[in-house]
Amino acid sequence: MGAMLNVLTGFGVVVLIIGLGYVIGRTQLLGPKALYPLNMYVFWIALPATLLRFMSHADLGQIFGPNLAVVAISSLLTGFTSFALFYWIARRTAKESLIGMLAASYCNGSNLGIPLATYLLDDPTLTLPVILFQVGLYAPTAVLLLDIAEERGSGAQSDASRPRLAPAVASALFKSPLLISAFVGMILAWMNTRFGFELPALIADPIDLIAQSMVAVALVVFGMSMAEVKVLQPGISPRKSVLVASLLKTVLHPTLAFLVGTLVFGASGELLLAMVLMGALPTGQNVFTYAQRFQTQQVLARDTGVVSTAISLPIMAGIVLFLG
Repeated sequence: MGAMLNVLTGFGVVVLIIGLGYVIGRTQLLGPKALYPLNMYVFWIALPATLLRFMSHADLGQIFGPNLAVVAISSLLTGFTSFALFYWIARRTAKESLIGMLAASYCNGSNLGIPLATYLLDDPTLTLPVILFQVGLYAPTAVLLLDIAEERGSGAQSDASRPRLAPAVASALFKSPLLISAFVGMILAWMNTRFGFELPALIADPIDLIAQSMVAVALVVFGMSMAEVKVLQPGISPRKSVLVASLLKTVLHPTLAFLVGTLVFGASGELLLAMVLMGALPTGQNVFTYAQRFQTQQVLARDTGVVSTAISLPIMAGIVLFLG
């Protein structure tokens, strides 16, 4: 009973802060343009500070161990299932099916994953395998495939003009403040283990203070972003596709993470909880960015992000309750 109360209290706090952000967004309490600068503060300053703070004392073997493999395998299996449903069953184009694939398998690992992992599990580094896989490999590969599908739809171009995977991956890695801060944190962790090096208080304390602001501000910003979206509009939204993608993301993805984690890697305890919880994260907001870039399935990407978020919160509460 006490464990259930703790879980419900933890998620209740998260929902209340998101709800506060929603009210702020609806009433424009902070002004009509407050969302963008707050979002940029979270993305460029607070999230990197949090990762740097925790990574500098993290167990690197745990980050790059089974957790990363489970993230990759479960994401790819879920993505392939979604692509197959959209492409072969629903008879969508390759471009549309690729966005459907991302909507069903690309996690909101930064904006929602890091705050949840920090508050509920007290370890934001548990989300790093998700971010590393998605930013370093999954998204660049998907964008490459979308480019190829777009070229085929508008007339084939020469091989020399096609985008290459390696430059796309390198560009994604070097442009991500999250991965850069994680990399710096790994260097500090190695220096701490090898030489006992610690950042001086003059540098470490400001980083800690900024990191402490991350959870609240990120959740408020997430709620504010929900206030600006109208979803499942009749005649505009592909409701059945949104529901399918949302269920694949919030039900199939964590189920596969659980099966792969237990049957293949023998995971249990907090490691298994982290694997399944990361799989249950809702659709990442980047999917809508890719849909906009390629002018396809924009409503599907947007609505799946919102609907999967609403579905995922009670599912994640159940996961923490039964596996925590």
